[in-house]
Amino acid sequence: MSNPFTSIRNRYEQFRKILLGRFGQGVMWSVGSLGILAVGGVLMNLIIVRFQGEEALGIFNQVYAIYIVLSQLGVGGLQFSVLKHVSHHQDDRDTCGDITTTALIIALLFSILVCLIVVLLARPVGNLFDSEGVGQGLLFVAPGLLFFTLNKILINTVNGLNDMKSYAVFRALRFTLIPAAIAVIIALKYPAPYLTLSLTVSEFLLFISLSIYVYTKLVPLRRIVDARQWFSEHLSFGARGMLSGILLELNTRVDVLMLGYFTTDARIGIYTFAATLAEGFSQLPLAVRYNVDPVIGKHFAEGATEEITKLSRKTRRTFYPVIVLIGIASILLYPLIFNLLLQDGTTYESWPIYAIIMVGVLINAAFRPFNGTLLQGGKPGAYTGMVLGIVILDALQNLFVIPLWGIRGAAVVTAVTYVLEAVLLIIVTRKLLKVSLI
Repeated sequence: MSNPFTSIRNRYEQFRKILLGRFGQGVMWSVGSLGILAVGGVLMNLIIVRFQGEEALGIFNQVYAIYIVLSQLGVGGLQFSVLKHVSHHQDDRDTCGDITTTALIIALLFSILVCLIVVLLARPVGNLFDSEGVGQGLLFVAPGLLFFTLNKILINTVNGLNDMKSYAVFRALRFTLIPAAIAVIIALKYPAPYLTLSLTVSEFLLFISLSIYVYTKLVPLRRIVDARQWFSEHLSFGARGMLSGILLELNTRVDVLMLGYFTTDARIGIYTFAATLAEGFSQLPLAVRYNVDPVIGKHFAEGATEEITKLSRKTRRTFYPVIVLIGIASILLYPLIFNLLLQDGTTYESWPIYAIIMVGVLINAAFRPFNGTLLQGGKPGAYTGMVLGIVILDALQNLFVIPLWGIRGAAVVTAVTYVLEAVLLIIVTRKLLKVSLI
């Protein structure tokens, strides 16, 4: 009969060995970055609610939702192309430099067009959401879209080269800059729509930092050798993957956008306070994914797909129990923490929203680290189709549920969508790539 204490000790030693390795160290850096991201996200919401109220938070998060979705249109799926091709050419830095620079040139052209469209449509969108603040806020984030798009290219070069410490630092920097900019705007007593200017300021500063680091430490800035080849490759891969990027972000924002049509800025503020925190927690398994993606890319390049199955099982055994424990603790501690920080009804109304969404997040977390498998396996079209199906179901459920049950109904739909994402990922990956994630 086996000794349970021996089994526990062996599991602990295995976990410790993984954490001390390069992969584990990368994950820990990503988790540390996520911690800063989470704190930054909480601070953003707390500062706005505390000093400008739920309506201001509703305006900010509606604009932020539109901003995130449109950023995917600006980048045109090029970030997926950069991640795949850089991870496949990690040992050839000259080629990685060409991959990065050609993607930046295309992204710059796309994003300028998107910025102009946002400026032209800002007022009509504000009218659609019956919120003048949303229309004004869109004007302030239009320039930020350009820098956000370029940053996606640069940071995926860092990720593709498996430079996970730097990747973690730059991701954390964004969510240090945004709340700091929000605090300055509030201190200067500007009205709610000006809060969205924090997004433009933070992306501009991040772009300067990323550009210097990538072109001085990682890849050379030189005359492009195979420009035509990489322009063609990016446009082809991007065209097949662009819609998936848009849909992926839309999938996490469709609830906010539909609530914007059906309810008030104040009600949206209560919902987004909880939903943003739950979405922030859902980034925890993505912290593992950012370390997994370049490894998967290398396995596909070497034809060692069976190693992906082993990696999936090993990752799930190691990290999933920790994620679940943290998630359950966050649900239990939510009212205790936010009752101390907020002296109004926001905590009471938002706690059930958070708990409902977290159920879906925790189920999804078992497989979310491998969301990039289809992309790394050269199936961006299939990935797009999968995400499209999820978004359509999400939107239809919200269309039916929100008018009946409001923000709690939206929370239930969001939880169901997280579960559906995991189920489809398992099925499609096995069918198209012959890779089992279970």
